[in-house]
Amino acid sequence: MDLALIRQLQQKVEEELQKREKALLEFWLEELKKIDAKRHRDLAGLQTDLKNLILRMENRLRQLKGGRSSGHV
Repeated sequence: MDLALIRQLQQKVEEELQKREKALLEFWLEELKKIDAKRHRDLAGLQTDLKNLILRMENRLRQLKGGRSSGHV
């Protein structure tokens, strides 16, 4: 393979990875902002919402590790 082509492909892969990472971080940041916006009355309510978020993240990670690629962030 041509060295210039390899560099171009590497650049495209890097750009795509950065794009996906940005989308992922934006998604989970919005989820955290939703929890923050609730203005929980007590610590227990906040803990419940955080535990639910953790559960959602663990479930998604488990799906990805299982090889189920749905294309969603």
